[in-house]
Formats: sequence, structure tokens, C-alpha cells
Amino acid sequence: MENLLRAYIERALREPVPVKQFASGPVVTISREYGCPSKPIGQLLTETLNKQREPGPSPRWRFITKELVDTAAQELNLQTNDLNYFISSVGKGILDDMLVSFTPGYVSSHRIRHTIANIVLAMAQHGHFIIAGRGSVGVLHHFPNTLHVRLQAPVEWRIPEICKLRNVSEREALKLADETDHKRTALIELMVGHKFHPCLFDVHFNCSTISKDEIVQTIIGMMKIKKMI
Repeated sequence: MENLLRAYIERALREPVPVKQFASGPVVTISREYGCPSKPIGQLLTETLNKQREPGPSPRWRFITKELVDTAAQELNLQTNDLNYFISSVGKGILDDMLVSFTPGYVSSHRIRHTIANIVLAMAQHGHFIIAGRGSVGVLHHFPNTLHVRLQAPVEWRIPEICKLRNVSEREALKLADETDHKRTALIELMVGHKFHPCLFDVHFNCSTISKDEIVQTIIGMMKIKKMI
């Protein structure tokens, strides 16, 4: 991330804005089932939005993926890989928190949730972000000036995509899909504070029947209708 944006987020984390006074800028979150192309779609959406910007000093859109976890890891004094492990384990519950709380380097699920939520809120206050995953829909689903996208596809379509991406067998790909989807659902539930529900999202796309270009153009059309751009 740019140094200026990093400084802004650090200041926002030190001096959080009360929710009642919070005014979010335009933000799109993209959630996906494993094997669906969130990164290519997020990058294409960002590029297209920036090409369509009005002349003048209008803010550029930014696509955020691993940068969110990198920032959270710095706030928690953890290595990014360690935080990713903690995030992947958040669905284990309070009992596990209690059992591991005596181990060195322990970070509670509550602290992870608080840190990630504050970073997402800082980005939302700044506006003009496309945020991929990391439970961001669980933080911003009720905020105005946001659009929440869910990418889905039948498992029969996703398995070959995972095989190509990870160079694994179909059996391994199916296992990866099940495990990863479970972890991502658990993270969304941690951030939103209740069970996962499809209505958290404004729109669902079937990646097996709709192209990346069609998805991006539809998202932009919805953003225009919602007066986000």
C-alpha cells in the first residue's frame, strides 16, 4: 500500500471513528467459493473503474487482498503466516481459545476480529476500495455506499480450476475446496457475529456461466444505480 494510505490507516486505528458518526466511502467487497477467480475480477474491476474516473482529482480505486492481513499482522505483532494460521482456525470456538491462551504468541479470536474490523472500517472511511475476502462483508454488510459480491460455481466447475491452480489431483482439489470454504465461512461468521447467510451479499454470480468481463460490467452497473460512482 502507498505510504500515505498506510499512515491514514494507522491514524484511524489509533483514533477510531464512532459507528454513529461513521460515513463510509464507496467500497466493494468480493467473497468467493474456493476456485472462483476473485483476484482477476477484483483487478479488472479496479482497472476499469480507474479508467472511467472523472477528470480531475477524484480518488483512484485500490484493490486489496493480502495487504489487509499484512497490516493486521503488523498491528498484532505477528508474522503474516502466523496470522493466516490463526484466521484459518477461528471457527474452533471459545474452548480452543481457552486451551491455547497459555501458549506463547497466543492471539485470541476476539483480538483478531477487533483488529481486522478496525482496518476494514478505516478503509471504508477512506473509500474507493475493492476488498477481496478476509471477512470484510461481515464488517460492512450493513453500511451504506457499499456493494457486497459473492462469486460461486458448481463444485464440478471449480475442481478443474483448483487442479490447474494448485497442481493437485481432483481428490486433493475437492478436499481443499471443502476445507477452504469452511474456513472462509467461519471467518465471515466471526466478523459478523452470527451464522453465515446468503443475504449478507447484495449479488451472487455463477462463475461457470458468466464471464469475468460480464461480472465486472454488471458490478459497475450496480454501482452506478446505487450512486457509488
